[in-house]
Amino acid sequence: MWWTFQDIRSRSADILLQLAATLLVAIFSFPGLLIYFLLRPQRTLAEIYDEQLEEDALLRTMQEGTCPSCQGSIEADYLFCPWCQTRLRQACERCERPIMIRWRSCPYCGMATPVAPSTRRLRGLVRNGHDLATPIPVPVEAVPEAPTA
Repeated sequence: MWWTFQDIRSRSADILLQLAATLLVAIFSFPGLLIYFLLRPQRTLAEIYDEQLEEDALLRTMQEGTCPSCQGSIEADYLFCPWCQTRLRQACERCERPIMIRWRSCPYCGMATPVAPSTRRLRGLVRNGHDLATPIPVPVEAVPEAPTA
């Protein structure tokens, strides 16, 4: 009887259902336990909660998007990933709206995007969190000075 009460509490928050299931097993003993097994909810409240969390996380990922490099959450207007600094989009030169790097023209204003022939092959390739088509800034102190003659 105690096990039935604990089990139904983990499967339902309804007090009347908890009381009815416990009384069913207390009054009818073994046949009541068999009836309880047939009628009890299949999943516990914890399992239902976990599934809801997974669904919410999946929906949030689909709505916001994820970085192709680090799988961090990003929004549609990000030009760079805030987590790994991968270049995600570029700003259109005319309307300044974010557009995908591989697009040949802006879908908002129709302006063709300038793409260098050498970078066409590198678009979409990411190494160490950086798009290979985008030059990586070099700190000034890392550049050696030219020898003076």
